[in-house]
Amino acid sequence: MLRRRVRYGMRSALFLATALAITPWSASSGQALGPFAVTNISEALARAYNDEDAAALYGLLAPGLQARYTPNDIREALTLCRVLTGDIFRLSTPSWGTRTYGFFGLYAETGVFDMVLEIDLTERIIHWVVSDNVTAKEQQCQLGQKGDGAPAGSPVR
Repeated sequence: MLRRRVRYGMRSALFLATALAITPWSASSGQALGPFAVTNISEALARAYNDEDAAALYGLLAPGLQARYTPNDIREALTLCRVLTGDIFRLSTPSWGTRTYGFFGLYAETGVFDMVLEIDLTERIIHWVVSDNVTAKEQQCQLGQKGDGAPAGSPVR
């Protein structure tokens, strides 16, 4: 009887070890982002922007930003950003960055702008700014604050 329990216990342990070994890892368990993560999110952002779809833009935000901005704040931010740029005609590939952030050229109806986009490991936006001077303290078109993902105080700065 004892031998059966030992064998059963060993088989259970072997089964569990095998199951864990073949289970795929997800992004929440530390899997690295794909090489095009920030580019894919920038394209989704541009689609929502041009469609003036505040709900879609809100859906792209990380949970921390969703908790700090209401959908109405996002609608207001989108309106102010579009006053600056009009429609986005195209985005460049990132000129500099990593899998979690990128610096883009944004070609818009009213001119050429810089765009900085930062995402978290779940491919959600934690910082976004469109500007003709990204080093300026005040920005007309910004969500989040570089560093901690928290907004700078108002929906748009």
